[in-house]
Amino acid sequence: MKRLVTLTLQYYRTLVVYNITFTLLCFLLVGSSTGNSIISLHFSKLIGFAGAVSLHYYSSAKTYFYYRNAGLYIRRLYGYTYLIDLAVFTVITLILSICRHLF
Repeated sequence: MKRLVTLTLQYYRTLVVYNITFTLLCFLLVGSSTGNSIISLHFSKLIGFAGAVSLHYYSSAKTYFYYRNAGLYIRRLYGYTYLIDLAVFTVITLILSICRHLF
C-alpha cells in the first residue's frame, strides 16, 4: 500500500501544475458565470484532468513503462490520481468560496 501511495503521488506531481492552473481557471471562468454550480465545476474539472493526462501521455509516453513495471495498472493510476486531484480541487474551491464571501 505504501508503494501505491508513493507511485500515485509521484505521478500526480507531474500533473500538479496543469491541474492547479485549470482549477483556478475553472473556478474563475465557469464558477462566476453559472453561479457556482457544483456540477458544472466538476464536469469542467473532469475535462481539464483528461486534457492534462492526455497531454502528459502524448509528451512523455516512455514514463508509463515505469509504472507498468512497478506492477500498477495505468487505469488504476488515473483513478487514484483523479481522487487526489478532486480533493485538491475541493480544498481550493472551498478556500476561494470563503474568500469571495468575505471580501
